[in-house]
Amino acid sequence: MIDASPELKAFLATARSFVMADLYTITLASGQVLRYTDAGIQIYFGGQNYSASGPLIKRTGVRAVRGIEVNTLSVTFSAGLQDTVLGESVLPFIAGGGFDGASLKLVRAFMRDWQSPVVGVVTRFIGRVAEVDPADREQATVAVKSPMELLDTKVPKGVYQPSCLRRVYSSDCGVNRALFETAGVVGAGSTALRIHSNVSADQGWFDQGVIRFINGGNAGVARTVRRHTGDGDVTLILGLPAQPQAGDLFLIYPGCPRTLEACTTKFNNRAHYRGMPFIPVAETSI
Repeated sequence: MIDASPELKAFLATARSFVMADLYTITLASGQVLRYTDAGIQIYFGGQNYSASGPLIKRTGVRAVRGIEVNTLSVTFSAGLQDTVLGESVLPFIAGGGFDGASLKLVRAFMRDWQSPVVGVVTRFIGRVAEVDPADREQATVAVKSPMELLDTKVPKGVYQPSCLRRVYSSDCGVNRALFETAGVVGAGSTALRIHSNVSADQGWFDQGVIRFINGGNAGVARTVRRHTGDGDVTLILGLPAQPQAGDLFLIYPGCPRTLEACTTKFNNRAHYRGMPFIPVAETSI
């Protein structure tokens, strides 16, 4: 308890009995602050109220070590439909990413009894939400990691490499997917891995692209294109769940090999190319 105040240390040294409660301060990415306690009553401390009427909160133990180590605190929220955050039930809010990027502070509060004011607090953990297990109907578990995790961040985030760092059709790429959309019809003799179609394009145009079925037994299913031939045959990386039938409709989009030539001639998007194509190849010197 090296971070305990002198008043709290004196209290703990002389008090014959006392009670403790965990106080949670959760700051969402939006700046909204949530305050909860695991006590059975509302706790008032530091000019703030810590609610006891929200979700039931359980956590793992906090471990103190010397040196540099990423510590993790696992916090489980159990809640019913009547427990809400910003007007939404707690568990759907968490499952929907409401805690993404949030920070959490855990302090231990000490009191003479449940009717007495807080004498002092000890900070037990400070961190940010790193992972959220899928919430079920009864509870959701959040992994909170200490700020030491930031030391694991790659610097720089971008890697110097000849190929482009962007993903085609993403917001930072800037290519409009709809402009490169091609409609096609499945031909006879198609299989779950090889589609015969009426699509007309240069060989390899749709390599590494995506094909998405509109109707039939594969309606809504999308697959990555392994190879496209000039006569309209499309080979898939992963087979379809149902045998495609002649007449089934699909949409297909060209892929990007992430080269400067493809970005320039295929997509007319050279201004957004984020590769370093002129990096010298690795050489061995003796």
